[in-house]
Amino acid sequence: MDLIVLLVIAAVALFVLARLYTVLGRDVGAPPPPAARKVELATESASVIHDPAQKIPEFPGLKALQAADRNFDPASFLSGAKAAYEMIVTAFAQGDRETLRRLLEDSVYEAYDEVIKERESAGRKIQVDIVRMHESKIIEAEIDDKTALVTVQFHTDLSQVEKDEDGQVKDGEETGLSETIEQWVFSRKINSADPNWLLSGVSAIA
Repeated sequence: MDLIVLLVIAAVALFVLARLYTVLGRDVGAPPPPAARKVELATESASVIHDPAQKIPEFPGLKALQAADRNFDPASFLSGAKAAYEMIVTAFAQGDRETLRRLLEDSVYEAYDEVIKERESAGRKIQVDIVRMHESKIIEAEIDDKTALVTVQFHTDLSQVEKDEDGQVKDGEETGLSETIEQWVFSRKINSADPNWLLSGVSAIA
């Protein structure tokens, strides 16, 4: 095998390794289960396909964030925020503290934990299903003392059912849909080595 062929093979191998590194990152070993994995809102692979009809609004706060953090991509962030919303809603209903601990700021986690404790003390269980997500959009972004804050508004239809200790639906329990509009604030230190965003605030609009 001549030198030119060897060089071509080496170049191809180097390219493949570089692509694997880009997609998989630096983590070594088996990944944690999905329910316990942090959601990397702003570092999705470039292979992710976004809806071309989805429009990201332009406003000064968002432009300032993009200038301060060149890795911030609004479309990728919004896609990750939707995944985080689903994980957090489900984990809260199930009382999954491990998942919530990984996705929430301390103050938000403490508030959620108090509600879960009250529910457990009363022997109540709930099942929450996201029946439909009408809309998710970034409505605000700012930088406060080197911390990026991005507010996402979620408009969803939720189904909530209350169950007893045996997991049976309580008699007379309503199982209809509830239209919900909430604004969730995600935060992350600018240029932090940790790419993950945490939920730092929730406001109910409807």
